[in-house]
Amino acid sequence: MNRIEDLLNEIEFKHNVKILYACEAGSRAYGLATENSDYDVRFIYIAPLRDYLSLTRKHDTITRQEDMYDIQGWDLKKALLLANKSNPSLYEWMISPIIYRELYPVMLPLKDMILNGFSRKVLAYHYVNMSKKNMETWSGKKDSSNLVHSVRAALLLEQVMHHDSKTIEFKELIKESEIFNSEELSLLFQLKVGEILNEHPIINQISTKVRNFLTASEPSLVHLGEGTVNIHLLDELFFQQLGIEGERNHKS
Repeated sequence: MNRIEDLLNEIEFKHNVKILYACEAGSRAYGLATENSDYDVRFIYIAPLRDYLSLTRKHDTITRQEDMYDIQGWDLKKALLLANKSNPSLYEWMISPIIYRELYPVMLPLKDMILNGFSRKVLAYHYVNMSKKNMETWSGKKDSSNLVHSVRAALLLEQVMHHDSKTIEFKELIKESEIFNSEELSLLFQLKVGEILNEHPIINQISTKVRNFLTASEPSLVHLGEGTVNIHLLDELFFQQLGIEGERNHKS
C-alpha cells in the first residue's frame, strides 16, 4: 500500500497533475488474487487549466509499469466523456472494493452520476461479448484464466440484468447468483491459482451453464435501460474542478 501511494505521488510530481481517485481494478479487486498477482492500479487525474486551453494536444492517459505494479490513469475530461458513454471499465473502477485515493467533493457527484445513470444495456452487451470471447478461447486453448473471466463476465451480466447491487467481487456476486454456486466458485479459484483441473466434471457443468445463460439472456438485452448520465452535469463538474464555474458567456 505504501509503495502504491509513493508511485501515485511520483506520478503527480512528474506529470504535474492531481490524482482525484485511484483504485484496484484486477484480480485483487475481484477477490481472485494469488501471491504472484500484479497490482492493477487505475486512477483519474486533473491537469492544470492551461493544459486544457493549450493549442498543443496533451496526452489524456498516464501509464507506469514497475515490477508488480501496472498503473494507468485517465485525465478527468476523458473519464467524463467515457462516463457519458457508459464505459464499462470506468463503471468497474467506481465499484472497486479497494480504493487507494478518493478526493472529495469531486468524486461524490461523479460516482453518483456514474452508478445511478449508467446504461444497463451498454454494460450487458459488454459482459455478453466478454463472456463469449473468453469461452470461445477457453474451448480452444483450455487456458483456465479464460474460463474464470468468462464466468466473471456472466456473473456481472446476471447482476446488471436481475439485481440492483453493484459489486465486482466474486464472493459477493456468487451470493446473489441463481446460476452458479459456492462449490463452483471454489473450483474456479483453484483454477486461478494454477491447479490442473480441466478434466474435473464440474468444469463442463460450468461451461454449459455459462453458454445456456448467455443464450437465454441475449433476447432481453435490447429492452434494458439506456442510461441517464447527463453531459451537461458532467460539463459543470469539469468546470468546477477547473475553477471556472460562473464565467459569463458571450451572450451576456
